Amino acid sequence: MSTSLLTAKTRIALPDSATLIKQAAAFYREHDCDVTGDGEQTRISVSIGHIQLSSTETALEVEVGAKTEVDVIQMKSAIISILQGAAPGADLDCRWTGAGKSNGKLPNFCELTVGEITDLSPHMRRLRLHSRDLDAYDSDAIHVRLLIPPRGQKNPQWPTLADNGMPVWPSGENTIEQRVYTIRAIDAKAGWIDVDFVMHGDNGPGSAFAMHATPGDVVAMTGPLGTALPDADWVLLAGDETALPAIGRYLAEMPGHVTGHAIIEAANRSDVIAAPTDSQIQVQWLFRDDQPPVARSLLQDAIRSVEIPDAHDRVYCWAGVEQADYKPIHSYWRKDCGLDRDRCVAMTFWRKAGR
Repeated sequence: MSTSLLTAKTRIALPDSATLIKQAAAFYREHDCDVTGDGEQTRISVSIGHIQLSSTETALEVEVGAKTEVDVIQMKSAIISILQGAAPGADLDCRWTGAGKSNGKLPNFCELTVGEITDLSPHMRRLRLHSRDLDAYDSDAIHVRLLIPPRGQKNPQWPTLADNGMPVWPSGENTIEQRVYTIRAIDAKAGWIDVDFVMHGDNGPGSAFAMHATPGDVVAMTGPLGTALPDADWVLLAGDETALPAIGRYLAEMPGHVTGHAIIEAANRSDVIAAPTDSQIQVQWLFRDDQPPVARSLLQDAIRSVEIPDAHDRVYCWAGVEQADYKPIHSYWRKDCGLDRDRCVAMTFWRKAGR
């Protein structure tokens, strides 16, 4: 029995909307989404809902559909952002009707205060962040968008949502940085989440925030982002240090009957962090310092060495990697291994400088 979706619609005055639709469709196809239609009428299916794009002589008509109000808000923002990227400088001023009314607030906006600080390894620090409003984050969606204020600000100026669904960001001395992180653990009733940060000095707002954090510092988040892992009997999890928090949480919540592999790439043995699990998944660590420079990452070779069971409908493969690893891993699973798109996902967690 199908579940009806909440929908929102808008109309954007554009003279050449068909070209813009084709560009948006190409973006979603590149990210392995299901895209159907002829360009003038295009439907895009994503993990949390759908986007319908329709071209007229003078305008682009957009409909988004999702199961929850928060997902509708996120999808409105996502499609406008993608259209902005496809048509820099275009006037995308619009008003939405239907679901996902935000009243100017970011979805599930939550201000947090730094509490306990724990160094898990030389390159990983855990911050316990406290708030009284965490119920929306106690879900199968484990990622959040952290909003990081300028250092030392106790009363930051937080972003708001414009009528077209896009965030309005403070500028100048009030500039807010944003990065996606994983909720490693949560106790909504007690009012805290744990977030793990890869430490690389001041190179990046997240690392800098964690390095200089002191109890009482303020940060915020919106979300949650992502979807639950599908039901599977055999699972492959792979990633470098940036994916370790997600891999650790997935392992912690994995049922006991699940078998498979978790492959984690790190600099050296000092970066090993325990990843308890009730499952039968075997954890393998790869250390870059033990290897000579190679043309491709250790992860790619390790992933290709794993034999995937024939029962693909009971298999799930997941990877969080550097940008250069995303396409080769995703293509290997989809084309070489023949996995359906709902049985594998590879995500870019970070980009090397200059890419």
